[in-house]
Amino acid sequence: MIFPRAAFDTVLSNPLAGLAITALLYIDAVCKVDDQADLVVWARPSTVTWMSQEALSRQSDADRELWRKTAAGQKKHVEALHQSWGVPFAPLYADNSRETLRDETFRLWHEHGAMRKKAGVATSSSRPRWALLDDFADLFDPTLTGEELEKAASDWRELHLDPGTRLKVNVVRKAETDKHAVTITLPDGTARTLEPGKSSHILKGVVESWAPTRLTKPVVLAISEPGVKVHLGDEQLLQVLGIKIDQANVLPDALLADLGTEPVHFWIVEAVATDGPVSRSRRMALLGWAAQQNIKSSRCSFLTAFLSRNAEPAKRRLKDLAPGTWAWFVSEPHHELAWYSFLPAVED
Repeated sequence: MIFPRAAFDTVLSNPLAGLAITALLYIDAVCKVDDQADLVVWARPSTVTWMSQEALSRQSDADRELWRKTAAGQKKHVEALHQSWGVPFAPLYADNSRETLRDETFRLWHEHGAMRKKAGVATSSSRPRWALLDDFADLFDPTLTGEELEKAASDWRELHLDPGTRLKVNVVRKAETDKHAVTITLPDGTARTLEPGKSSHILKGVVESWAPTRLTKPVVLAISEPGVKVHLGDEQLLQVLGIKIDQANVLPDALLADLGTEPVHFWIVEAVATDGPVSRSRRMALLGWAAQQNIKSSRCSFLTAFLSRNAEPAKRRLKDLAPGTWAWFVSEPHHELAWYSFLPAVED
């Protein structure tokens, strides 16, 4: 809930991150941003990886302090402690997980204002140097649930995250929770209503955000949805251009034209909510469709639109983008990825 996976790297909210929260709360590695460093309980990655179910089951202040002091030393001391309890030492994670915590999870939590890092401790040092900031730790109060927790997480993000990151969160959360039809406002001011779903949110972003910024004089010619629904944009212009839209064709998710170029340039768009980027084969099929509409290949550009770089479809399918195409993300509307050959002799 705090770091939605469609907007953030999953290392911020995976099971290892969950254990890190647990372990640092267990040893009281929580502080304010201005607490004196020598009064703070600091943790290190091994504080997390050496944690065991047996240790977590011992929740008295004395047991927690004993484990904290023991884990601040060598691993063999933690093993000896478990032997004194009459149980084998069974750490919940392997030692090589330390790098993930140190280089990814803790680093990103620190960048987002969730963690404090002790100054003056080298990155390569084994000395403890990490602690949760108190207002972030407060989000894990077990009495905080439901809408109250949702609001607390939202308030925390509003206070700590930069505007661009908050935009990413708002976009993906809206797309994930919206259960109503999506209304798209075309460049000429008319509206089209699409079925609810992530694809519709992506297309809305393309039409309302990407197109006005990227194109000189954008016109939406058509938007297609699964099933039998095709939304026509400027029908008169379609007739003038000799373009026929019907389900018998290999339709793109959206067809836009830039009337500000000479000759008119067309953008063929695929909105990827689950699958279907502009791959090599898809690009060839769409060029075949464009040829049937008397649109020359030299006047076509291709855009694959995703909800977020962190969304699962983007992680899986960015590698499949065809050369000579672009990618765009609703959550980062002012950026665009281009995939093209910079060696003229290399063909697509």
